[in-house]
Amino acid sequence: MDNQKFGRFIRDLRKKANMTQKELGEKLNVTDKAVSKWERGLGFPDITILNSLAEIFGITASELLNAELGNKENVNLEKAVQDAIEKVTKEKEKKENRKRKIKKILKIISIIIFALMVILQLGYLFVMKTHGYEYISDSLFYIVNEFIIIFGVLFLILQIKNKKIIKIVSIIIACILSIVNIAFMINNASQIKSIISFSNDFSNELVLKIDKETGETQFLRNSKLIIFAKPTEYFEYSVDGNIKHQWLTNDICNLTYTDKDGNLRDYVATYGARGKTISYYYVYNSLLGRWQTEINTSGNTNLIVDSKGIKVTRNKQSEQFTFENCKQFGTTALVLYKEEVPKYVIALNEDCKIDSETDIIKSGGTITFCDVSMNKTIKEKLNCRSDKSGNLANYTGVDIEANEYEIDNGILYISYDGESTIEVPGDFANEKSEYNDYNYQISEDKTVFFYRLENRTYLVYSDDMGKNWTTVVLNNDIDYIQNIHFLNKDLGFMLQFNDSALAGVRFGSILKTIDGGKTWTVVNNGIGDSEMKIYRDGSQILFTDENTGFITMPNAGGEKSELYYSTDGGFNFTKVSIGDDKIYDYYNLPTLEQGKLYLDIGQGSDGDYNGGDSKRYCSEDNGKTWNEV
Repeated sequence: MDNQKFGRFIRDLRKKANMTQKELGEKLNVTDKAVSKWERGLGFPDITILNSLAEIFGITASELLNAELGNKENVNLEKAVQDAIEKVTKEKEKKENRKRKIKKILKIISIIIFALMVILQLGYLFVMKTHGYEYISDSLFYIVNEFIIIFGVLFLILQIKNKKIIKIVSIIIACILSIVNIAFMINNASQIKSIISFSNDFSNELVLKIDKETGETQFLRNSKLIIFAKPTEYFEYSVDGNIKHQWLTNDICNLTYTDKDGNLRDYVATYGARGKTISYYYVYNSLLGRWQTEINTSGNTNLIVDSKGIKVTRNKQSEQFTFENCKQFGTTALVLYKEEVPKYVIALNEDCKIDSETDIIKSGGTITFCDVSMNKTIKEKLNCRSDKSGNLANYTGVDIEANEYEIDNGILYISYDGESTIEVPGDFANEKSEYNDYNYQISEDKTVFFYRLENRTYLVYSDDMGKNWTTVVLNNDIDYIQNIHFLNKDLGFMLQFNDSALAGVRFGSILKTIDGGKTWTVVNNGIGDSEMKIYRDGSQILFTDENTGFITMPNAGGEKSELYYSTDGGFNFTKVSIGDDKIYDYYNLPTLEQGKLYLDIGQGSDGDYNGGDSKRYCSEDNGKTWNEV
């Protein structure tokens, strides 16, 4: 007999007769629970009430036992009942066996969890805590306690048999302990807030604990087993409100917050040195060079890192940060401050490899640049655009040809070989457009530049190819150096201007030094009569020895230029006239090539004779006579 089919049959007949289980039970002198068991196939009616049950529904006993209306096939009543009872008994046994297995599994699970939690708590109290470690959240202490209580009492209840009073007492005690434990947990949570975050690759864990009342914030490091960490330091300022955290790399997390006075603050959590090294270096120095936002990425940022500091340019707006404006965190991050307010954070990406000799980031390394703000910020990836293929010991981040110079961010750099660069001391922020081809010199014997600062002119020179430098303050009357050149490390000449007039007229003097530039003597105050000695805007001088010199006098429109010649060291000059001065009237400054002087004479801006050509002359006697080439 199919007990399930029999049960459904009784249920359908009962419902068809509009009877409840209780009403049917009363008619048969049994409980409604017994009827429920029949209908669910978990029991079977006694043989003595089968006929009564059939009569109630108006069917035969055969139809009842066959569980099918109209099916009056004879059924052995005793055998059918016996089979049904045996089937129910077997089902009960199976159910009991399942209960015993589930109970056994629950006992094993509960004792394992109980034991693990006890071991964990004891390990924390007697091992981890003695070594300075804490749970990453104070609530974990109470959560572990709760596991111990719940699974301990669960195991006890499952283990005890037929002792209801002990079970009840155990449950009551567990409830009391849970209430006390949860109360402590809630109280702690109202005082201490924890911030827990993992890097993108889960290699590092950020753990902070904040006292909600005072704002005192602890940073915890050296996480163990994920749930333990060691308090290492407190934030310098108390936190007011939320802390914004942003992972810049997998081992650098930037933390931004406001203090109790409403000031913006920043802290960068770094997680050890890279490359299995314990060496320390300055991030500022490692960034030396020029950096720009990577192509096809958001943002438009350029950085110049040099001896003056870090210059940040965004959307054509620049900000300068000196070394004193920078604060380093670990060996991988730097925060830039403006008037003690954090503005930007720079993080060395994991592809940065530090040169062991110079502590400079090697070629291929990139950095992450980000605003410091409580609002959402975008991380920008920057590449170094300076050539690092040469020797990093001479690296300045500027690429210069041999015997050339470059002014970048107010710093003047020179190179003697086109590979290594040297920084010239001084402030050249205002001199970039003031150098012409004649008012500086780069040579093995003498290198000389000038700069203006606070209305004073400074001369800076080196006699040993940039190893040592001397700075001299020139006379206050000197406004601008038009030409300076040295014949050797001691003897030099300078053309300087100190005033101007209309039509390109300049007033000034030619100076001479015989001590390398430390002191200067005036040798000439201009060309012309004694009442009006002048120079011109484009005037230039050339001395080939201590006595022989030349000076040009171009007019303002560029139509003509005169050339004057001196044989007494520049005290007196005479006008040079060669060939047809009516056509070829623009005299350029002579050039010295392989011991000979060459002079180019053109037609000026108004010349159109013979296509506006020019003539060239050569002198082999230091300018006394000239022959057309």
